[in-house]
Amino acid sequence: MFCPLAIEWGNAVDWAAAIGSLAAVAAALWIAFGQERNARKLRRIAKNEEYGRRAHLIAEVIRLTAEIEAFSLAGDRLVGFGGGVNGLVSSRDDIEGVRAQLLALQQFPNADPRIFGEIGRIIRESAVPAEFAIGNPTYQAIILREIAQKLAQRREVLVQLQSS
Repeated sequence: MFCPLAIEWGNAVDWAAAIGSLAAVAAALWIAFGQERNARKLRRIAKNEEYGRRAHLIAEVIRLTAEIEAFSLAGDRLVGFGGGVNGLVSSRDDIEGVRAQLLALQQFPNADPRIFGEIGRIIRESAVPAEFAIGNPTYQAIILREIAQKLAQRREVLVQLQSS
């Protein structure tokens, strides 16, 4: 019998379709929000890795700068103790070896141009003049002392870069 005010609840197939549609919408939302969560996590991981690479690069440049500074001061002290020219030439060769490592680090991919600028300044300021080998030991000691002083300043700048 037909009653205009009666509610028609439909059959089981209609109900199953409605429940399936709601489940599909809920699953789509779950997947979409899950992908966004994963994307945020991946961005955070990439940012942390980039920070780690940057910190490692700066630490390595600081270490190499300190090494050049130590070689320079050792050569300066060698002259103070009356050391020979061979020791000073050895200091020069050690400095050149570390400078070659800095040149290699300058090729390291990094987005921060300040680090590359500092590496370039360190390479330039640690250059031993060509007349170093033929100069007298006092001249050589002065050159090495100046290199050590310049690099101490560069190390301070690198430490500031590391903390920023």
